[in-house]
Amino acid sequence: MYFPVDMTFQYFFFDTYIGYFLQALPISLLFGTIYGIVRYRNDKETLISRKLFSCSFVCYITGLVCLVIGLDLMRIFWHNLFYPTDSSIVIDWFGGDFDLIPDFFNYISGETIGNFLMFLPFGILYPLSQKDPTWKKCVIKGLIVVSVIEVLQPVFGRAFDINDIILNSLGIVTSTSIFFWAKKILVKAKP
Repeated sequence: MYFPVDMTFQYFFFDTYIGYFLQALPISLLFGTIYGIVRYRNDKETLISRKLFSCSFVCYITGLVCLVIGLDLMRIFWHNLFYPTDSSIVIDWFGGDFDLIPDFFNYISGETIGNFLMFLPFGILYPLSQKDPTWKKCVIKGLIVVSVIEVLQPVFGRAFDINDIILNSLGIVTSTSIFFWAKKILVKAKP
């Protein structure tokens, strides 16, 4: 079957997970770069590694917000940039659903796994970007981020889902626990 080049690009860029990631990537890199320049322009004391992890964390959070809250806004922006036609993407402002019944354990799907995996980087990037991180502080900050994102989703026509909160939180707790466990082992192994 033959697909015209622009149709293949349009499908790939606008209707696949990889395409969504590619849409968020330039925005994330832009915010991470701006953050790094503004925050660390005159900072000579912070280690370069912490500066890089801080910028990476900002890129990660920006990408997360783009994909979870602003997906339709981002798709409209890129469509208008590439094509002179109407994107036909409609945002149902304040029209999101609410799912308050935890039922993720009844079925495992790509979305279920994705909700867990999506927040695994938080438990690694956040403590690496902080001066004196603690397990408790990292988990609390992560839970705040998860809660704020989930509460904002219905504003953008997406769903507030208790399953997302549980799985995102499990991802944060898992990666944070692994990070601090590995850090503890490495500190003990130092001569």
